[in-house]
Amino acid sequence: MSDDLTFHLDRRPEVETIRALYAASPLRRPIQDSDRIRRMYEGSNVVISAYQGDRLVGLLRGWTDFVFDGYVCDLAVHPAFQKVGVGRRLLELAHELGEGIQWVLLASPIAKDYYAHLGWQWVDAGWKLPRAP
Repeated sequence: MSDDLTFHLDRRPEVETIRALYAASPLRRPIQDSDRIRRMYEGSNVVISAYQGDRLVGLLRGWTDFVFDGYVCDLAVHPAFQKVGVGRRLLELAHELGEGIQWVLLASPIAKDYYAHLGWQWVDAGWKLPRAP
């Protein structure tokens, strides 16, 4: 991993910066709706960002109670910074937020093998109520 990368648990990017990273990564999110992106981040108690200088290159958004359960909502890494450990480090930092947290996520089809590579276990029992259009 590059020495000039910094990781922050206390730095929430601007909405336009988030939208640009999502568009580049490509992470399917409502990037056309700035207000919805803003509200997604306002409602999340875990935001971990990765920067090269002032450039946002990676972002993890999630929720946790800090003792038992955690959910990774988004993991986005700019393509120029993929395969160098940025996503791995963002997930490690989330894991370090509290001992005993079980983290879960819904993986994008393009990232389904990525999490297994990092040691995450496939969950075959789960349910979801689809989002209204």
